[in-house]
Amino acid sequence: MNEFARSLLFVMCGACMAGCASLEGPEHGVYDPYEGFNRGSYGFSDWVDRNALVPVARGYVKVTPKWFRSGISNFFLNLTTVDSALNGFLQGKPKAGATDMARVIINTTVGIGGLIDVASQAGLQYQEEDLGQTLATAGIERTRYLYIPLRGPSALRDVPGTVIRSAIPRLLLGGAYRWWIGGIDILNTRAEVLALTDTRDTTALDPYAFTREAYYQRRKFLIYDGDPPVDDFFDEFDEDF
Repeated sequence: MNEFARSLLFVMCGACMAGCASLEGPEHGVYDPYEGFNRGSYGFSDWVDRNALVPVARGYVKVTPKWFRSGISNFFLNLTTVDSALNGFLQGKPKAGATDMARVIINTTVGIGGLIDVASQAGLQYQEEDLGQTLATAGIERTRYLYIPLRGPSALRDVPGTVIRSAIPRLLLGGAYRWWIGGIDILNTRAEVLALTDTRDTTALDPYAFTREAYYQRRKFLIYDGDPPVDDFFDEFDEDF
């Protein structure tokens, strides 16, 4: 990582911590003070998505077999598992960190560069840790929502981790990385969630709010390793009604 990237990451982390520290309310609650900007960003991104990416993703699904798409997903997941392992250790979860490192070693070797998820078949499940979760466990529990244009839902706390994770394929592949590799990752990822976004668009009265709530719930689920506090859920339920 060059000096500019390090400086940018430092500034982003600082802004993230400063922006989250002053918030009041339930832990990991929904905060959207930039809703005007976020809705504009969502609308623009949704327009581009519907008119450009979705048609290509649907065509991609039609012409490629499932095993091929699974191999692409496994390959890129194997690369980002390195980041997950590191954050597992940073969160004081040596078992999670070791599990992810073992996954990388097994899938990279036996799994033909990560194309086959041999580790999951052996009982080593992906731990799904990231820098946003690491910052949350360090005490940054409240963070403002941010819909990044052409990227999707996020929060100020999660932006540094998003930047790092998006750079991992380029960093790990080095000279072998080409622009079309990133394009395949984006296309394959969009194809994976077609069913989810189709359901959202046909059932949600406000797709923007639905996406925002789903993002916060998903992040809370991951932060608490799949077991969020029950009291926290009912506190938010009471506030809504």
